[in-house]
Amino acid sequence: MVAHIARFSVNDGPGIRTTVFLKGCQLRCRWCHSPETWNPNFEIYFDAAKCKHDGKCLAVCPVPGAIDLEAGWRINRELCISSCLKCAEVCPYGALTKVGERLTVTEVIGEVERDIPFYGEGGGMTVSGGESLFQVGFTVGLLKAAKEKGVRTCVDTSGYCSREAIQSVIPYTDLFLYDIKQMDDAIHQEATGVSNRTILENARRIARRVDIRFRVPLVPGINDTEEFFDELAKFANSIGVRAVDILPYHNYAKAKYIMLGRENLFWNAKLPDEDIVRQFEKQLQACGLETTIGG
Repeated sequence: MVAHIARFSVNDGPGIRTTVFLKGCQLRCRWCHSPETWNPNFEIYFDAAKCKHDGKCLAVCPVPGAIDLEAGWRINRELCISSCLKCAEVCPYGALTKVGERLTVTEVIGEVERDIPFYGEGGGMTVSGGESLFQVGFTVGLLKAAKEKGVRTCVDTSGYCSREAIQSVIPYTDLFLYDIKQMDDAIHQEATGVSNRTILENARRIARRVDIRFRVPLVPGINDTEEFFDELAKFANSIGVRAVDILPYHNYAKAKYIMLGRENLFWNAKLPDEDIVRQFEKQLQACGLETTIGG
């Protein structure tokens, strides 16, 4: 189940990349900018600004009340069978659209092959998410097929997965982009819904065998402290990681939450100050780490 495929991406690994975003993720990061990838199944976007209230969706919906007229033509997400997709199929205005597409490895690699002439020396395919290892069998298939085509591969992951999942993708992966959100386990659990113990242990496993870059979403009130970056640097150096990408929080995903009918408490969060971002970058560099800001 693929959320979407981004071609000519320059923020998901070195060079020009084709990034395959898969659906499904066990984390619920409060600042997540890809809420459409949480659910591994089909979902429905509803864009109220495009709705013309013509009733076509209501006529085909198999569940009474799933399209709530009293709430102003909203989707009752508790009743909606999003996998049926009937409303999205008949909406002529684009107000209702499906999120997700079932594709085969062959179909995805076909898209990747179209971009091979543009990769140059550094580009390739990145598998991301959601969580790229949530659908680990499919990810392994993509990576194998890409390597058979001579395409360099990258896995963008939170690391929250089994040891077996990590071991299955390592032989076919040239680079891991690895999210580190918090070093403190209690804060990590409160912010993401899961412990970071598995994440840190999997980082150790990967670093012993494959090139790995840490990616840090810099989120106000979550990890914007000198203490966090000090612990991060110590951990990176202890396992041989040499590079960290700092990704300042942004609120570009606000519309996605609205169209999915979900609340996001971070909509009005203060964006990280540029001077503070630079301060953390210098802190990491002083510890011998290579850094980038924004990908």
